[in-house]
Amino acid sequence: MHKFTASFLGRDCPGVVASVTAIMEKAQCDIIEVSQTILAGEFAAIFVVGTPDGLDAAALEATLQQGLAAANVDLSVIVRPSAEGVWADTTPCAPFVVTAHGPDKPGLIAGMSRVFARHGVNIENLKAILGEGGDNQALFVFEVKVPDSVDTGRLRRELVAEGMRLELLVSVQHRDIFEAVHRIQPI
Repeated sequence: MHKFTASFLGRDCPGVVASVTAIMEKAQCDIIEVSQTILAGEFAAIFVVGTPDGLDAAALEATLQQGLAAANVDLSVIVRPSAEGVWADTTPCAPFVVTAHGPDKPGLIAGMSRVFARHGVNIENLKAILGEGGDNQALFVFEVKVPDSVDTGRLRRELVAEGMRLELLVSVQHRDIFEAVHRIQPI
């Protein structure tokens, strides 16, 4: 078995996941991991799949493209060998959630992500919500992995300082605390 990453991007429509996964099933692919979202009507997904021997990246990509065309599903496909030895697997880290809220303008994500990069922090998930809290407002939620070697106090201070420069209110919380605070409890 070989592992590949198949990325899909295109117009969303009901049944798009069913079409993609049916093609993979027919090709005897084992879905190992998947992440999928919809942004402004665009479908985006990344599948990590195991394939039977003899099905290489080019053949898998061709099979997916032909199957999508036959199903009349408008998606672009890229297949590449799956990355082994992922960064997070080798570096001891702690999960954090960083939120930033304020007036929307260009450069907000770039400014915050530069601070993460300086500290070797990996952004695992990013959600940008425009209009949250009023017109011309933005909310960003960064789910990050902070290496144990990073001084989290210094990271927090730099994120808050960058937020102030960008007119953003920034909050940094360990993921366990963030989830406990935002968990809905039964009455």
